[in-house]
Amino acid sequence: MGSKKGVVITVVILVAITIGSFMVWFGNPTNNEMTIVVTDFENHDAGIVERHKIVYNSIENSFEKFLNNEITVEEYERIAETGSSQNNALLMELAYSDAPEEWQEAYVNRIASLKSFGAYIRESMVFSTYITEEVEELQKKNEILENMEKYKNEYIQFKQLAESAKP
Repeated sequence: MGSKKGVVITVVILVAITIGSFMVWFGNPTNNEMTIVVTDFENHDAGIVERHKIVYNSIENSFEKFLNNEITVEEYERIAETGSSQNNALLMELAYSDAPEEWQEAYVNRIASLKSFGAYIRESMVFSTYITEEVEELQKKNEILENMEKYKNEYIQFKQLAESAKP
């Protein structure tokens, strides 16, 4: 076993390194900025598309189940909130990926597509709340459904633009 002096020196050095590391970590303002390093933008975009399909299918299936009284409004809203969160995460991932110029148009359209889908989710949540309050205003319900359809169409249009803009 080493001498007491050697152990103390080793512990002091380890503590100094640890304190120094934390000071650099907390004192460095560049750590507050989110960056995502992407080198293969084609696969990155394909990954975003595939993950979004999962979110889309979950929202669509759950909304259908809600309309058929197979799940409650609380269950639908929980699913919609989760889907919205996942959609926002995909948006952030695209926005912070620093796509090169040849991918800019595709990424901008993909972001617009995801934003429209986010609006679709919010409208579906408004509709679900409206239904549970048993409001008899058919006009208001139809207006919300029309907004949902509008956002869904925007989502599809921007998605197609993103696909056609790929280099």
